[in-house]
Amino acid sequence: MKYVLIVPDGAADYPNPSLGGKTPLEVADLKNMYSLAHSGVVGRVRTVPKGFKPSSDVANLFILGYNPKIYYTGRGPLEAANMGVDLGPKDVAFRCNLITEVDGKLFDYSAGHISTKESKILLEYLDTHLGNEEIKFYPGVSYRHLMVVRNGVDKGLDKLKYFAPHDIIGKLLKKHYPSGKNAGFVIDLMRRSANVLSKHEINSVRVDLKENPANMIWLWGQGVKPSMDLFESKFGLNGAVISAVDLIKGIGRCLGLEVMEVEGATGYYDTNYQGKALKALEALEKVDFVFVHIEATDEAGHNKDLRMKITCLERIDKFVLGTIMENVDLSDTRIMVVPDHFTPVSLGTHSSEPVPFLVSGPGIPKSFSPAFSEKEAAQSNLFFDDASRLMEYLISR
Repeated sequence: MKYVLIVPDGAADYPNPSLGGKTPLEVADLKNMYSLAHSGVVGRVRTVPKGFKPSSDVANLFILGYNPKIYYTGRGPLEAANMGVDLGPKDVAFRCNLITEVDGKLFDYSAGHISTKESKILLEYLDTHLGNEEIKFYPGVSYRHLMVVRNGVDKGLDKLKYFAPHDIIGKLLKKHYPSGKNAGFVIDLMRRSANVLSKHEINSVRVDLKENPANMIWLWGQGVKPSMDLFESKFGLNGAVISAVDLIKGIGRCLGLEVMEVEGATGYYDTNYQGKALKALEALEKVDFVFVHIEATDEAGHNKDLRMKITCLERIDKFVLGTIMENVDLSDTRIMVVPDHFTPVSLGTHSSEPVPFLVSGPGIPKSFSPAFSEKEAAQSNLFFDDASRLMEYLISR
């Protein structure tokens, strides 16, 4: 048996008045998802344990069968795992966003989805001016980067409370800085970054081009190096992960999954959808399980772009799911589609309600659901309050 898990990040949504009270999943042309829903089962699953923020790191760990209450130590160290940054036992890794600050407010959590080429130059420049033996900046993809504080545990930095930048768009920064013991250490770096970045010629050019400048960093999602059971040891399957973002690839590396790189995978609307599917098919020739993650739907939700969220869903259905379905033997392949969390267009951020999922393949009962949507899932009697049971359901003999 082969197993395919597809996660359209943040795809779940609320009924929207401009769609006649329907959700993007209900109005998009999703013939492949609907076909699988009809031939398999549709249900709901709680991907965010009570007491946790509705974040992609927590939710994807849970979907993969790893309870965050046991395994989660923070977002930063998961991204560090993919970036090849070796953390000592007392090192603290922070997610470092390049943001746009205007009049003391967070104007753009992604600095206009700045290119990786530009951001790499800015992070290296920042490291030259603010980095030292204790502090190190590492460039990632687009606006998503990393900062590590050596022996940061001794300062209590792993215990800070923080706000994710996509949760405070349009709000005053000074009211949302990290808090806790030695929070001033991190706040000072963020404030000093504004002086450093505002002087760089890349930002001068971006302003001239009417693009949002990357004129500040936002530090959040910190944590220490996690300890994970390997996926193959836990479930008896070898596997691979396909994603554009360091977070998901980092989770894969921590679990011992092979990370498959896809040319043109951007983590945005223009990502190489079909390239991800082709890479998944390549992986299935040598592994039992493949996890395909697509970030585009989540970005559309954060940007409150309803039209693009629908478009990205249709691209996932046609180019990712469709390509896989056309090229695998469906008589010995199980496929699961599940968003990691809601990212409602009306909110522009994550929410923690149980999400819809579908599973189809040999041995899976048929519910004959006419569609895959939040509404259909809510009418199903199949519900997992613990998302780690979902992986067990997918691979059950």
